[in-house]
Amino acid sequence: MTDIFSLPDYVTLTKLAAALWQQDGSYHGAAVMVGAGFSRCAASTGNSQEKMPLWNDFSKELARELDSRSSDPLRLAEEYSAFFGKQALHDLIKKVINDPAWKPGNLHKDLLELPWSEVLTTNWDTLLERASANVYQPAYSLVSKQEDLSSARSPRIVKLHGTIDVTKDLIFTQEDYRKYPQNHAAFVNFSRQVFIENELCLLGFSGDDPNFLQWAGWVRDHLSSHTRRIYLVGALGLNSAKRKYLESINVAPIDLSALVAELDEQDSKHLEAMKIFIKALQDLRPKQSWEWTPTSLRQNMTTIEEDTKLRKEPEYAAKILEGHLPLLEKDRESYPDWIVCPPNIVSRLQNHIDTPWPTPKNIYLMPPAKREKLLYEICWHYKVTFSVFPNWLVQELLKICNPDNQCSLTKRQQLEIAVLIHKNTRWMSSSEAEQIIEITKHILNNGDKYYPECSNELSYHNALLARDEFDYDKLESYVNDITCSSPVWMLKKGGLLGELGNFKQGEKLISDAHQELLLQHRNNRGSIHALSRLAWSHWLMRGINISSGRDSFKKLPTIYDQYKSSPTECIDYIGERINSALEQQRKNQEIEPSFAPGRYKDNSNTVTFGNDTHPFILLEGILNSIGMPLRWEHVSFCVDNTVKLTELDNLDNVHRFSLAIRAANSGGADVLKKIFSRVRIACFSEREVSFLVSQCKLAISYWSKKVDSYGVSRLAIFMEVLARVSVRVTPEQAKDLFKFSVSLIKNKNLHHFWLLDVVNNLVTFTLESIPKSQQKEVLLDALSFPLQVELGIEDHGKWANPIIWEPGDRVSSSALDRRIAEIIDAVTPSSSKAAPALIRLLSLLECGFLLPDEKQRLSQKIWGEHPDYLNLPETGLLKHTFLTLPSGDPSLVQCSVCRYLFDVDNNDFLSRHHLNDMCHATRATHGGIYPSEEQAIKIFNLMVHWRPRNDEDDLLGWSQQEDEIIVSLIGDALSLSIVPSLSKEDLTEENYNKLLAFYNENENPNAMIAFTYFSTENHIFIERVEKIIRQGFHSKGNFLAYSCRALLKWRSMMESPVIERLILRLVYLTESSFKSGLSVQISIIKKMLSNGFLNSEHIDSLVEIIPVIFDNSNYVNISPSSRESVSISFVRASCVELAKELLNNISHNSELLRVLDEAQRDSLPEVRFAVLDESVE
Repeated sequence: MTDIFSLPDYVTLTKLAAALWQQDGSYHGAAVMVGAGFSRCAASTGNSQEKMPLWNDFSKELARELDSRSSDPLRLAEEYSAFFGKQALHDLIKKVINDPAWKPGNLHKDLLELPWSEVLTTNWDTLLERASANVYQPAYSLVSKQEDLSSARSPRIVKLHGTIDVTKDLIFTQEDYRKYPQNHAAFVNFSRQVFIENELCLLGFSGDDPNFLQWAGWVRDHLSSHTRRIYLVGALGLNSAKRKYLESINVAPIDLSALVAELDEQDSKHLEAMKIFIKALQDLRPKQSWEWTPTSLRQNMTTIEEDTKLRKEPEYAAKILEGHLPLLEKDRESYPDWIVCPPNIVSRLQNHIDTPWPTPKNIYLMPPAKREKLLYEICWHYKVTFSVFPNWLVQELLKICNPDNQCSLTKRQQLEIAVLIHKNTRWMSSSEAEQIIEITKHILNNGDKYYPECSNELSYHNALLARDEFDYDKLESYVNDITCSSPVWMLKKGGLLGELGNFKQGEKLISDAHQELLLQHRNNRGSIHALSRLAWSHWLMRGINISSGRDSFKKLPTIYDQYKSSPTECIDYIGERINSALEQQRKNQEIEPSFAPGRYKDNSNTVTFGNDTHPFILLEGILNSIGMPLRWEHVSFCVDNTVKLTELDNLDNVHRFSLAIRAANSGGADVLKKIFSRVRIACFSEREVSFLVSQCKLAISYWSKKVDSYGVSRLAIFMEVLARVSVRVTPEQAKDLFKFSVSLIKNKNLHHFWLLDVVNNLVTFTLESIPKSQQKEVLLDALSFPLQVELGIEDHGKWANPIIWEPGDRVSSSALDRRIAEIIDAVTPSSSKAAPALIRLLSLLECGFLLPDEKQRLSQKIWGEHPDYLNLPETGLLKHTFLTLPSGDPSLVQCSVCRYLFDVDNNDFLSRHHLNDMCHATRATHGGIYPSEEQAIKIFNLMVHWRPRNDEDDLLGWSQQEDEIIVSLIGDALSLSIVPSLSKEDLTEENYNKLLAFYNENENPNAMIAFTYFSTENHIFIERVEKIIRQGFHSKGNFLAYSCRALLKWRSMMESPVIERLILRLVYLTESSFKSGLSVQISIIKKMLSNGFLNSEHIDSLVEIIPVIFDNSNYVNISPSSRESVSISFVRASCVELAKELLNNISHNSELLRVLDEAQRDSLPEVRFAVLDESVE
């Protein structure tokens, strides 16, 4: 006999295997007791002729030394011990066994790799423990002495009879066995527990083995009614009588002798029998439910002809698909029902039905019943893998999804298909989806009778749509419609409640779901359905508890990984897919240089193919399967992956908006800055802009009613997005949005600290989207915006303060008069808190908008009843503003301002604020104010000798940043105020060199204009100044911009061939590629053209290049994260201004007119308004 399946004891063997692999919940498992026969078979030494001793070998050795004729090893051992002593007996055992000479074999390792609950042995050698050192699963603990039992964890290798050179006693004699229960009570109790709880397998024992007889007898005497079955395994060669005897003492023999009968050596028989036994146990390992994989449908060998036939002959393909159907049904029915399919199985299922691929042609040729069933199986594959239905499949599924129509599918299956079609409409265009939604909605509204989930599925789908559209009132309504019919629906509803900020109710639902799933898992340990859902509920509860500051749910147990139900694995997989997609996107945007010079590969033309689901669809599928939000209060579940996902170019903007806004935790979140950057917003379609404006207003109305921290943070996010997108609206819409933003602040709940910045942005950006000439229409609204002091808000530099610079003519209005009076009253005398009110009034003062009595009241507020014009009061503004603010004696005020600005003894002279004040004073009313010649040279020497501090303790770089600002401001002050005020006698070589040293050592382009004043008085400086400006044209940073400004100033002061060459160079530079400072460069050229500094050659060049620059600066050509994105709109605006000026100097040019026409419809206001500033003559 060579077939183990024909073995009479095979059924017994399968029973043992079932216990070992714990197939039945009634089994605790199986333990093994290893005897000397196993070591004899499995161990090896250098000499192949040597064998480890058995009982009869010991009997012969003992009988020889005792000169006895007895064959009972236990009696002989007793006599030997009595005659020679116990130690002599131990020495004999050590000599005969010679443990160090033997090493464990592969059988030892194979045996220990089986999942025994415990391993017991009566052997004195150390082979098992040495073999266990190379076994990593399971990990065994060693119990050599009874005391080890308390500290060793299962599974254990328990040395019941002692170990050579380790234990004091070795169990051998009759007396040892007799006193064993008293002397080794712990081992006896341990063994009793093992025998009661586990099936016991005896290996390496014979039916006559003293150890077998002793332990079998003990079990019979003490545990006859409690013990489980004992299996005696080996090449036993049992006769009927022996088998009957063993069965009588509850020992089930597994006699493998028939399988090794052809071997003639007994040791070889036992060795082969052990191999067969262990191999049989390994083969009988059941396939665990979590090891499920789809059946391969591919033929082992597919020829080219076969493949061609499958593709070109639909009839043949239909026949093959029909043959696949039973396998597909079996796979679906045996699927363990993971709530989220493991990633490695998803990839296999996505390509499961591919030989052939189902197509409309081949499935049409199948019998109707088979076709319907195949479509259901295909639908199931798409559901499990979160794949998107192709349009042809949607049309086929619509034919079979209505339970009112006759079909081979059950009504529940039809409704399941209808649910999936309805869900799939999320990924279809609105025009395609509209009719399908109506059909499936009608079907599902009447489907609860056959599929109770229909109503919940509809509500949940609608809730997701409302969530993505930021319609929280609708979301709240749909969430209320969801019934908690199962733990999964509790999780989904709880997650949506989290989206609404209802964390308390959401947590209760998720906690209840978790408790119910724990109970389900406890009652059915083998259920993947329960465990996979428990794993995700555990993941959710862990995040919720972290958010609440509780310590429970710290770790996810390893059983989730073992059963392929680990949330971490799925989240990591999503991250890998997103990173891979981003890396591929990056590669596609780059060129690949060839090794050959002058050659490269343009990867933007590369086309890639793949069946993988888009990472966004995969993320949505996983999150929505369990209702997991992106974040729970301040705890992130999947925010990092979501933020990276928003960077994928092939993601539609509507879903990109949803992901970015849901991932953000504040109005200043980085993801909002990226997705709603100025350049990205410029590229949004009109439809997307309209969607954002209307839905953000809707969301703001909803969240403005919430007063908790979460509601405030959501409100801040939507206000920030609305502020940013407002740059795209029309002037009329901008006026409405500005009024809307002003009205919001009337809600006291919005006076929260977190909202101050976003309120400022919303007010500022909406006002900037209104042309200055039309801002007078919202003058009263702007003035009505409350000041900080009126609301009692502590000082905050970013509190909104809308300023109208062109208020128009003063009209009779009691509301306007009253509001101006209120603002004047809000001016706090001699306090920095007066600044916001004064800033709002300054614009009105400069336009002559205030009435005389209003000026009088304002003057009294600033200077008091008894004004001291020699001392400037504190207002929180720069001191030059006193030149604009009303006073009783403007001349005295001007003297005080001059004294403050130009008195070098001022302790704060070179501070940031003082330098700023000095620069702005040059642009004050009536031509500005400047130092006297004497003051100018003192200040000049003080400034050019200034150098940054070298602060070694400046670890954070704050002092360095401050010094960089001071350097720039000194450069501006030198150029705008100080050097222009120097006397001719002070424009010397020495002072030029001082200025040059300051310029070079500080690498400060701001001082460049100052050099031009030296050249106008002394022509020896002309070539030096030319060199500085020319070098600036080709330097990095702001050097180009300041070189242009310096050249304009120089040309306005004098004419020179050198200057003409530089102007020509500047015009030609405009034709070069985009570089930092281009917008300033074009603006300066426009001013030169206005002042008549350009000749016809310059103009002709500009007429050609300006339309090219305008076109190349299209927003779609600019990376949102590039340096160019910072100023690209200014480049376009300056092109428009220059185009207008060029048209004033030439008769006609169609390209320039096209630039102006396109600019009127530009996405950004600074470009649109550049057309409105002046009309083309």
